Amino acid sequence: MTILQATTVQIARSESVFDIILKGGWILIPISIMSVFAIYYIIERYTLISSVSKINKSIVDEICLNIRNKNFEKAREIAIGYKHPVGRIIAAGLENPKRDVKDIEQIMADEAKAESFYLEKNLGYIGSIATIAPMFGFLGTIFGVIKIFYNISLADNISIGIIAGGLYQKMVSSAAGLTVGILAFAGSYYLNTLIDGFVNKMERSLTPVVNAIRDSKL
Repeated sequence: MTILQATTVQIARSESVFDIILKGGWILIPISIMSVFAIYYIIERYTLISSVSKINKSIVDEICLNIRNKNFEKAREIAIGYKHPVGRIIAAGLENPKRDVKDIEQIMADEAKAESFYLEKNLGYIGSIATIAPMFGFLGTIFGVIKIFYNISLADNISIGIIAGGLYQKMVSSAAGLTVGILAFAGSYYLNTLIDGFVNKMERSLTPVVNAIRDSKL
């Protein structure tokens, strides 16, 4: 009978995961908001990068053929019609094909930097969340410790119950901050890897265009 009563008391005192999370206190509100922004920006950037990751080689080859035939207007028209970073870079370089080759290359390089910057947009927010979220969790830890000592001072004794009340907030907030921070850091790292891969692919695709421009000047 005693065992059954002890078991009943233990079950009655058990709390759900949601109840435990609520013990984290108000500090979980900014951490939760940061998690929403991190997930949104990761999905938004991933969708954008994935949409431009494939480069139409046949269009690039067609542009190169027109450039070698000195049909620059047609080449630029095709580039403008190709709604892709590569198309915009080529179109910028062919805006005035009478320029020196080095000037055209510089214009294309500047446009490529602009396109890369556009892809990297909002990654700074994800990186900031990766840094700030764990700090908020640590702040919750400090509040939890303060709560422990405050309760001890009021009760004028040390007991597991008094200490556990502050430990809830301490551990939950730290875990939440670290979770969001790790998520944001992993997302930022992965997106940067995708962008680096795309930039490398883009540079290799533009090399034949630059060579065609050089050949057209001979």
